[in-house]
Amino acid sequence: MSLRPLELQSEAYGSTGNIGGNLRRVMGTPSQDPLRIAIREALQNIADAAKLGRGPEFRIRVRRLSHHQRQILKGCVFRSLPACPRSRSLIQQAVERDDHVVLEFCDFHTTGLGGPTRADRIPAGSGSTDFIDFVRNIGSERDTEQGGGTYGFGKMALYGISRCSTILVDSQPAELEASARRLIACHAGRSFAVQDAGYNRPYTGRHWWGRNCPADDVVDPVQGDEARELASLLGLPERASAESGTSIMILDLEHEERDLQDLGQYVTETVLWNFWPRLMRDVPPSRRFHCRIEVDGQELSIPDPETIPPLELYCKAMKAARLGVGEGVHPIRSARPKLRLGSLAIARGLHVGRTNYVPNGQLIPAVSHHVALMRPVELVVKYMPGQPYPDDRVEWAGVFLADHADEVEEAFARSEPPAHDDWIPSSLPRGRQKTIVNVALREIRSIITEFGVPQGRHAADTPGPSLAGVADQLGAILSGVEGDAPSRRTRSARSPGGGKVQRARASRPVFVGLAQIRGTKIARFRTTVSQDADCSGTILSASAFVAVDGGKKASLDEDQSFKPEVLGIGTPDGTVKTRGGHLRIDGRSGVFEILIAIRGEVAVIADAEVLMEGDA
Repeated sequence: MSLRPLELQSEAYGSTGNIGGNLRRVMGTPSQDPLRIAIREALQNIADAAKLGRGPEFRIRVRRLSHHQRQILKGCVFRSLPACPRSRSLIQQAVERDDHVVLEFCDFHTTGLGGPTRADRIPAGSGSTDFIDFVRNIGSERDTEQGGGTYGFGKMALYGISRCSTILVDSQPAELEASARRLIACHAGRSFAVQDAGYNRPYTGRHWWGRNCPADDVVDPVQGDEARELASLLGLPERASAESGTSIMILDLEHEERDLQDLGQYVTETVLWNFWPRLMRDVPPSRRFHCRIEVDGQELSIPDPETIPPLELYCKAMKAARLGVGEGVHPIRSARPKLRLGSLAIARGLHVGRTNYVPNGQLIPAVSHHVALMRPVELVVKYMPGQPYPDDRVEWAGVFLADHADEVEEAFARSEPPAHDDWIPSSLPRGRQKTIVNVALREIRSIITEFGVPQGRHAADTPGPSLAGVADQLGAILSGVEGDAPSRRTRSARSPGGGKVQRARASRPVFVGLAQIRGTKIARFRTTVSQDADCSGTILSASAFVAVDGGKKASLDEDQSFKPEVLGIGTPDGTVKTRGGHLRIDGRSGVFEILIAIRGEVAVIADAEVLMEGDA
């Protein structure tokens, strides 16, 4: 098929006015990074489009356009350019840019953008209006029950990360035949005016490229085989007839000249931090996200959130919040009106190092002490900071899941700004909805700040297993027996610092992993011993404590059922080792591991010191 150049329609003001000016300014200025906002908004829209009884499958692709693809843009899609000098220049620069990077959000097995293509021609009884809501209208009420958001802000967020404020939309609606494939290009620029017959004719700044209808001079999307061929020539994903959904290409991505691999990792980090609840293994198939991230055709690995810190703690809290009962769960209620507002669940654990997805990344906190706030749609709205433990070797993660009752969910939804990244009760009028949001936030803050994070315990009904046999396995543990806990990346021990060491010392032990031997959970800590000039340190002494309320250390001599015990100390390779909490090192320096046997569901920390001959 020989493709004809697309036709351009620039939206003129109607006789009663229209929305104009800088369209992106209509939605306000969010505080977060524009790219993160765009990713959040795009995936929220995908979640709302997953109405076919299965979770959405989507690909986020970062790629450079080939020379041939750029020629298709220049010669076929954007053969006609807007009369506005600024818009014309931006699009022209984009299609001629050799290093043209695009970002694509492609979803499958979703509803696609169905319904009529004209905002002023909606047939009576028409169901879906997704196409006109996304392509034509500015802002629409959400039409998904307890959904993530609306098309308004999300759409403008996509334009906002394009240097030329332009996107391509390719959709296969589920409700229509495969021949109804639709493709249209859209640009959101500044308003402008053109002199015509003695009048200044104003335009809103919105432009579309597709197929012109001669009867009314309105551009509709390219459809059917022509849309399918054009999408293929531009490198958009192929779609079988049953693979309904939408692909959105953001042209000339504003990526701040970042390396594309770094950009891909940035996307991965954003997806994990914002959408981990829908990526969990136990999410029902009808809701679970299936995500792939590609950079120039190379797929990046996306770990399960249950396997990486601190998300594994959030996943643990999420499971409890979904149940609404159990240890660490705090029901949040209001007295007037008498309603259950949701469940706050908190999980605690030992702190370990983070996976650095991007250089100098600051999205995932170094130490977790936050509550993830979310509505029943289970998309993270924001993280509310709470009181951290004074000892940063212990961290906690919380989840507040709003109740699914319509009145409660609606209150939280209406308190969100266009970016859906906060709950702002002051934005609501006086009444029940404002009370619901105010009370919930007040109660959550009280729990996580006033008294610290409560430390729950499970008392053992019987004494723990004998550690004698476990101690016999000391060498095996030190040689690297794999634990059964989620894989947590080891953080290297702290450097003792420069200059002369005045006294032999041990660095603060750092948690590096768990092992399971004969039914006993073993926590592994690592410390670095530095000797003084005389190598006078002779004994490495270790002790174990439980982290309790407020993060304090406490020996649990008064509660033997929870008392942790130092099982042994040794070198990581197991060549030097001993049972118990004292290892004779006789002037030796280097890295040593401390093995602590844990009883019960408690967070354990370790201390270490180097003793001289006279101290022992």
